[in-house]
Amino acid sequence: MEQRIELAPNCSLKPAGAMLFFVSICLFSLGFALVFVFQGFWPVLPFWALEMLVLGLSLKASMRRGTYTQTVLITDSQISLVTRSRRGEAKQEFARHWAKVRLRSPPRRHGTSRLTIESRGRAYEVGSFLTEEDRYHLAERLRYLVGGMNESPPLEID
Repeated sequence: MEQRIELAPNCSLKPAGAMLFFVSICLFSLGFALVFVFQGFWPVLPFWALEMLVLGLSLKASMRRGTYTQTVLITDSQISLVTRSRRGEAKQEFARHWAKVRLRSPPRRHGTSRLTIESRGRAYEVGSFLTEEDRYHLAERLRYLVGGMNESPPLEID
């Protein structure tokens, strides 16, 4: 028996929607910028271009982040973590019997917690893109499936 957990960031904006949003914002704000340019305030145009460049780069980074996924596969003997991103695929494997699930508190007051699976001096972060509440629920589920160190509960779920 095995348990599979698929994790992906919530990226509701599709590439076509992002392009439509970007073009509409560019055209709308260009209309305002041109009103000022025609009144003699020509320095508005370079600032408009700079703003649109920053917006475009931000959208591109956001769309790239949407391709990031993680798969947690828990079998009777091991835990496999597969992380897929633009850079490729990375796989980590841990012996289930020696693994431990840890939810670390944020180092700063308004920081984010870190959910890791650890075994024999190695640690790998899981669900870094999740909200705090989702990360907490995932930690509970992983603790239930993985168990504590030296403890491997059965994977049958009622």
